[in-house]
Amino acid sequence: MVNAGSGSSKSSKKYDLIEDEEFKIKNDAGYSISLYTSKARYVALILSSLQMLLVSGIVFGWPALETELIQQNTFRYLCGEDEVVPCPKQSSRLNLVYTIGAFTATGSAFLTGALYDRYGPKKTNFLAFILLVLGFVLWFISYLYESNLYIVSFAFIGTGGPACQVSLLHISNLFPKTSSAISSSFSGMFVGSSIIFKIFQIIANKYDIKISYIFLVYMGLLLPLFIPTWLLLKNQPFLPFSDFKNKQCVFGNQETESNTNNNNNNNDESIPDENNSSNNNDGSIIGSDDIEDVGEVILSPVKDQPLSTQIFSKEFFSLCYFMSINSLHCVYYMGVVNGMFSNNQKYVDIFNYTWSGGLILVPFVGYIMVKTKLYMNCFLVNFSSIVFGILSSIEIDRVQLGAFFFASLLNVSLWGFYFIYLFHIFGNNNYGKLMGLSSIVTALIGLLEYLFVYLNNSVGASYSVINIALTCFKVPAFILVYFIAKSSKKDYILYSNLN
Repeated sequence: MVNAGSGSSKSSKKYDLIEDEEFKIKNDAGYSISLYTSKARYVALILSSLQMLLVSGIVFGWPALETELIQQNTFRYLCGEDEVVPCPKQSSRLNLVYTIGAFTATGSAFLTGALYDRYGPKKTNFLAFILLVLGFVLWFISYLYESNLYIVSFAFIGTGGPACQVSLLHISNLFPKTSSAISSSFSGMFVGSSIIFKIFQIIANKYDIKISYIFLVYMGLLLPLFIPTWLLLKNQPFLPFSDFKNKQCVFGNQETESNTNNNNNNNDESIPDENNSSNNNDGSIIGSDDIEDVGEVILSPVKDQPLSTQIFSKEFFSLCYFMSINSLHCVYYMGVVNGMFSNNQKYVDIFNYTWSGGLILVPFVGYIMVKTKLYMNCFLVNFSSIVFGILSSIEIDRVQLGAFFFASLLNVSLWGFYFIYLFHIFGNNNYGKLMGLSSIVTALIGLLEYLFVYLNNSVGASYSVINIALTCFKVPAFILVYFIAKSSKKDYILYSNLN
């Protein structure tokens, strides 16, 4: 009886240690492992998808908004009495509004990424909402008092929308089997959100309502969407399942449990079975086979390395070049589409719907990203970008329809690849900082768009010449494909030897 009591005491201490360790891990992560199989993750996915669709990339619906601003004679005072609206100076000032919005939409990730790393997704998402509210209110004030405030307003909107996306990207980690597809769908939501300004334009024209008032109503409609998201988000991001396992969380592994029992008193049979779901009411201890990580394994030489090592790596430099040149071309094309088809508004409308309709391409792009290697994803993105560049250089309206399609395809696949590349190559430790640094580089290069538009409007430079030049600069971007393929081959050999 004494021995039995002693064994029971040992087993209780042992199980208490297991529970204590699990409690510690829950506190460190901010959530239980059960979230990877719970229904709550689907609610989080739906709410985050809606947020991204409604606000994340709305600044890129600029063509529809620009048309409305011209109709309400914004910056009309910059034109001479005999000049036809829009005059070059008016177009340049309007383009400045868009350029600043596009710059902040990309470059603000430098700030929001750092905030995400330091304060977590919940506070970052709350900040995104505050910035959007400031932007919407300033837009209304701009309409009433001072047109130049549109520049500041669009900067706030351009910062708040992508900040929302930054705070929610980690939701895809709750779905290990389809995380790549979900990441690409988030990019599609970013693209699809550009349709919002087109909807604003339709409502404004049909009901004779100023867009400034629509902004205020829209601001109120967003609040019921953000509040539930704040309740679901944690102070720490949801980690990829493989990273969560690496934190030595308690799993119901039969072999490990058997070895542990052999080293304890035989009376330890009274210890609850950790594999038995009936003894695991909260679902916090889950068998490792319950969640399977599928997809490409890349043992990158810079993954989870110090930030300085990652920043000064060829992987990071080549990524910055790849993103900068491809993003610049998209931003430039959107900035000049109204000018290219100034005599044919039908094509501007087709472009707006095609650009926003990139959301339809999400299942296709997601399937490709899941089924192909990372280097092949990179190749396909750059290849479609070059096709877009070639088509955009041909000044035939019907040919531009093809350019519309490939521009939309590029915008979805480019950012989907970007998020996946950051995680696979650099890991999760400095994810926000690296996203911010690469985004600010991309945004700074994107400011060249204003120079190009100035050359079009004031100097008379051809759209084709600039499109051809940008397309030529995309060819060296294939170096990133080489780096990924070379690294993947070495890592495949190493991974095969380890197994």
